[in-house]
Amino acid sequence: MGILKQGVLLCLGLIVFSNLQSWLTPRLPVVIDGYFHPAFKRVFDKFKSNLESGLEKGAGLAVYHRGVLVVDIWGGYADLEARRPWEKDTMNIGFSTTKGVAAIMVAKMVEKGLLDYKRLVMDYWPEFGQNGKDNVTVEMLLSHQAGLAALDEPISLFEFRNNPERVEKMLASQKPIWPPGTAHGYHAVTYGSYVDVLLKKVDPKGRDTAQIFYEDFAKEYDLDMFMNTPLDQYYRVTRLYAEPTWKVLLQCLTLPRYRPLFFRMLTDPNSIISRASKSIIEFTDGTVDLHNNPAIRNIPCSCCYGTGTARGFAKIYSILANGGQYEGKQLLSKDSIKKLTETISSGNDLTIGSVTSFSRGTSTKPNSLGYPVLGHTGHGGQNAYADLKNEIGMAYLTNHISVYGMGDDPRFVSLEEEVYAALKDYVKTLEKS
Repeated sequence: MGILKQGVLLCLGLIVFSNLQSWLTPRLPVVIDGYFHPAFKRVFDKFKSNLESGLEKGAGLAVYHRGVLVVDIWGGYADLEARRPWEKDTMNIGFSTTKGVAAIMVAKMVEKGLLDYKRLVMDYWPEFGQNGKDNVTVEMLLSHQAGLAALDEPISLFEFRNNPERVEKMLASQKPIWPPGTAHGYHAVTYGSYVDVLLKKVDPKGRDTAQIFYEDFAKEYDLDMFMNTPLDQYYRVTRLYAEPTWKVLLQCLTLPRYRPLFFRMLTDPNSIISRASKSIIEFTDGTVDLHNNPAIRNIPCSCCYGTGTARGFAKIYSILANGGQYEGKQLLSKDSIKKLTETISSGNDLTIGSVTSFSRGTSTKPNSLGYPVLGHTGHGGQNAYADLKNEIGMAYLTNHISVYGMGDDPRFVSLEEEVYAALKDYVKTLEKS
């Protein structure tokens, strides 16, 4: 039997095995709830269809248009073992969508005159300037050009809280992987490490990222989200689930966009992505299990630990999509918002191995329908962004983690398509009224 035929049979066997458990396990009742404007019923219908088919197992979707909440739906189970369904106040981890929120926080510091994108990081953090980082500007750090995508010495998240001085020293002494400013590579796990220290350095009160966000953003703009998971809010969060490792690997082999990334991670321990995955000790095994630990989730880390409802994530981007204003208050000026849409780095990404583009902490690639958006995608299918052209703020969060992390999760894309299709009819009703 040829190798090709053996491979096909193996794949068929794995597919059968992967579905065997779901075939033998009794299906839980479909749970779905929320609100939608009648013009967006097709979005609700697609969400329900995804749940009924088993494509979706637990998620929330929220959409604002011109500051009005037109879709706020949720469904599936926040905790399968406990049979606890998603509810209106259920929160989920945002993973890398958190990076976009951190970029908004930095933009606010720039507006206040506490930071300058063009200034050197060492101007605010003198120790940072050693080992070839003396030319790194704030803008370069935010746009993944600093060459700091991986750390030579792994750091535990607990050290961020228990020994921040040591963490700062280690981060400051790290040598860049490439000459800063000459290339870019996604700082998947280190982005938060550096940005969190920088924000704390320039904040007049010396607050950490979680405190700054809660006091200056969440309370001010009524956002149901945090930059960590406060222990007294943990009862609201979902339990995270992931596919078995073998199934993830099988999926990656069939997805051209992800195949080179995972192949490099598995076969080349010296690759940037392999080194990056080992930079934070708790992330080393690549599973989601440790993200269910409330002690870990309580630690602010703006590369991944933003936690909230889909409504909360969508709302902050809705405010940006409406010129930065909310109830007479200005979250960001139009000029600051524009700066978050400008591409600073683009081309082959040395970490991911494919083409990416970034602004000052946000991703600048278009959404699946080709519209330019301001925001950030996240691991496992998460997505949150502002579409300035169509005045939309949208967020999708799921606790059933997929291999998709670039805004291309079929669950989200199917909903996104329905949102834009419904938007045309909705805008017509607004014009008639």
